[in-house]
Amino acid sequence: MKEVLIVENQEKMRAALENIVRQVDAGARIFSVADEEEAYSIALKQSIDVFLVEISLHTGKRGGDQSGANFACNIREVEKYQFTPIIVFSDLYDLKLTMYSDVHCYKFFEKPLDIQELKNVLKKAIRYQTDNSFDRSVFFHINGILEAVCVRDIYYAFNRGKKLHVGTSQGVYVLPYKSCVSLLEELDCEYFIQCSRQSFVNIRQIKSIDPVNRYIYLKEDDTVLEIGTVMKKKFMENVSEFIPIININSLIQKRKKNAEKHPRSKN
Repeated sequence: MKEVLIVENQEKMRAALENIVRQVDAGARIFSVADEEEAYSIALKQSIDVFLVEISLHTGKRGGDQSGANFACNIREVEKYQFTPIIVFSDLYDLKLTMYSDVHCYKFFEKPLDIQELKNVLKKAIRYQTDNSFDRSVFFHINGILEAVCVRDIYYAFNRGKKLHVGTSQGVYVLPYKSCVSLLEELDCEYFIQCSRQSFVNIRQIKSIDPVNRYIYLKEDDTVLEIGTVMKKKFMENVSEFIPIININSLIQKRKKNAEKHPRSKN
């Protein structure tokens, strides 16, 4: 059952949005609230699969109101909602670019809403399901002791010799006679992507990627992973879905700018 959270201060609009969601998915569980405080409470208790958010939830507020926009920005900070579709709507067209660049919203609708387009977008967005697999644990046998490690705390893994090195927030675990492929199957989570035949990475831990030199830099670990030449194309295709939080081209752009500022002599 998919869960949809509607955050809209106008009662008639909330009812209309609820009706649209039911037309798209009759079995969806709908949470419908008028303000961001109640929305936060529901979002943290549930696993919402799609957000429908009005940018201005307190229209009488002096100096304008962007409480819905703030809610969308803050919800992106919640681990499980980093990729969840957020559909926003408003009569404040100037915020459109901000919603795409800062919130990475799935779609921005300007009021009055195009009902048919909203249905079409919702049909695609509602296919997504918020992943809770990051909250479970896997178990490693270390010197006869069973160690529990939360899936979200695993950064990467690579095989060296006959040992698997698993980087985590608690340090590196060395597991003899275990392959990265077998651990990938055990984790069974889409956020772990193989970057070579002998290694994989947690895409939520990627800080930047240098595709030219085939290096992966992590957010919270000094380890630099290498992308295999054979798997480079497939790896880049897999991470392309998560470009909003991965600065893949940052190094290339810097090089281009430096080249423009300091062109090489032709002599």
